Amino acid sequence: MVELMHLSDAWVAALDEAAAGNEGLRVSTINTTLVLEYRVALDPPVCWHIIIDCGQVRIRPGLAEQPDVWFEVQPATASSLLDGSLDPLSAVIDGTLTMGGDPRLLVPHRQIFNDLGDVFLHVRTTTNTGGR
Repeated sequence: MVELMHLSDAWVAALDEAAAGNEGLRVSTINTTLVLEYRVALDPPVCWHIIIDCGQVRIRPGLAEQPDVWFEVQPATASSLLDGSLDPLSAVIDGTLTMGGDPRLLVPHRQIFNDLGDVFLHVRTTTNTGGR
């Protein structure tokens, strides 16, 4: 099993491969168009985004052209979210995860986020956070 370095280009590519090839995710997103951007406050910042476009789900490195919603965290928070030791809602409440855009767009798509979590499970289990 190949170990992926968290936030590396190879890690983003593995997320993309997992999402693009998942039939269940394709079906659950068939009527959805949404762009989510993730920013990790490193120097330089590390950014990646999820593009959901009517059944196609792709993950790309870098900033999105026009994200509907964006999330920003410090490296330690990103690692804790990845390993499941920090709940995203708790991170929002305690201020370690900030967000912008229109977060109301997330509400009707809760199942999609559950599906993404399931699709990304293998990638999470093969990711090394490198002490971030």
